[in-house]
Amino acid sequence: MTPITRLLSYVRRVPGSYALGAALTVVYAGCFQLVPLSVRNLVGHFESPESQPSLALGALWVMGAALLLAIFRMASRMVLFRTAREIEFQLRNDLFHHLQTLPQSFFARNRTGDLMSRGVNDINSIRLFLGMGLMNIFQTPVLILGALSVMMWVDWRLTLAVAIPYPIFTFVVRLYGRRLHAASLATQEQLGEVSTAVQENAAGVLVARAYHMEDRERERFETENERLYRRHMRLAIVQGLMQPTIGMLPAIALLMVLLVGGWRVEAGALSQKDLWLFYIYVAMLTFPTFMLGWVFALAQRGLAGLQRLGEVLDWVPSIRDRPDVEPMEGVLGRVEVENLSFVYPDRELKSLSGIHFRARPGQTIGIVGRVGSGKSTLVNLIPRVLEVPDGTIFMDGVDVNRVPLLALRSSIAMVPQESFLFSTSLGENIRFGCPDAPLEEVRDAARRAHLLDEIEDLPFGLETPVGERGITLSGGQRQRVALARALILDPAILILDDALSSVDAITEESILKDLRRAREGRTCFIVAHRLTAVRDADYILVLEDGELAEEGTHAELLRKGGAYAELHRQQRLEAEIEAGD
Repeated sequence: MTPITRLLSYVRRVPGSYALGAALTVVYAGCFQLVPLSVRNLVGHFESPESQPSLALGALWVMGAALLLAIFRMASRMVLFRTAREIEFQLRNDLFHHLQTLPQSFFARNRTGDLMSRGVNDINSIRLFLGMGLMNIFQTPVLILGALSVMMWVDWRLTLAVAIPYPIFTFVVRLYGRRLHAASLATQEQLGEVSTAVQENAAGVLVARAYHMEDRERERFETENERLYRRHMRLAIVQGLMQPTIGMLPAIALLMVLLVGGWRVEAGALSQKDLWLFYIYVAMLTFPTFMLGWVFALAQRGLAGLQRLGEVLDWVPSIRDRPDVEPMEGVLGRVEVENLSFVYPDRELKSLSGIHFRARPGQTIGIVGRVGSGKSTLVNLIPRVLEVPDGTIFMDGVDVNRVPLLALRSSIAMVPQESFLFSTSLGENIRFGCPDAPLEEVRDAARRAHLLDEIEDLPFGLETPVGERGITLSGGQRQRVALARALILDPAILILDDALSSVDAITEESILKDLRRAREGRTCFIVAHRLTAVRDADYILVLEDGELAEEGTHAELLRKGGAYAELHRQQRLEAEIEAGD
């Protein structure tokens, strides 16, 4: 979708508002003609007092015309600016909603700071274009045409002389148009780079301090900021050259009024009141004409913003409900994986190859392997966080790609290793997937995550704020809050992706014991580094380089004496060494 097409699609959502704004602008343009005409009549009083209204009445006409002009100018601006704000509101909502539908692969390719810049700075540019920009683009030609009509009626020869400079505007627009658009686009893209640098340093400030890299990060930011400064300066130069060029047009027109109009007055072909009419018209048109240069720059920034926003909005979600979706309200938890292979879009080597297994409701499947063996990739495919190849994963006998996303994800709770907490209270984080959960359920979920005692020791209990990303909590506490957030949902499928890695072994054992008692009818997938977390699982998968190296129960895998048994021996030796210390 082109920027103009997208722009029109949003304008069509509020046709009444723009129609009202256009009508008010036309009335404003009519009132604009009254001021010079009223001044003309007032000057005419001095030329022939007997044939013109009194001086006081003429002054009242001028004041009344100016008052009407101000009223309708304000009314047209209020309508159009409010309409631009409404579209800005819709754009931000549409962008946020669309971002929530995009797969993980999109966010792997696009940085958070740049997305924030598109959602804030670019949309602001679009709003200014839709308000001030469109108003002046429509209003100024109407004012000029109305003024030219009256001036042609008064003296067509002087009108032609006054109008000579205005066609130059078309040449100026073509001369600066492409340069202005390119400079605006480059500036907004660099603003995204600066936003990314700020976001990354705000999120990673502790890392920068821990490694004493504040100076290097400051230099990196200054480099990006200098590039932004240079692009802003390039944009300012283009605007600075264009606006004075356009600003000269009314000055030339005013010169034509004084020279040609003065010559015609001397020749007796034009009255003084008509000369004043032309002078007032050109003076009043000076600011709108000058504004056209600024508005044209505004339009280029708005179109550049629409182009950047369109790059996100036009990204078709690869994970969505398909036309052949199977009507299901939820899943029971029977998972079948058949010859599953997966390759990340930006990689050449397969992350998973030929994986197959079955899990019945109520079973616990342990998944172990070395770093990079594909454990997290496998469990991310089950809820379709990643793009699943057709015919490889089945839920209750139905291809997972044909299961409605709402039914699938409402039946699955996943606790990742890196637990993300929102900048709210502990209780709100636990209630995140179930906002209306009563207090007792929140407390029960916290108890099962072995977090309740620690919460009760806090000054504000469940109302304690956790800070951005849960920074006020330890790693183990964050993981247990995330676990409680999953447990409160009572899901059909529970996925723990190394979710207890920051918890000590004793607490981990207690949590898993509680989970074993509560897992009846619930399918559990436990990805773990410590084999103690999966030794009681009904079935264990051992991954190596994305392939299924071994499978079986804990006892069976030990008897095989393969990779699992070797890993078990190493961890037992490490535990004995730590106990000896």
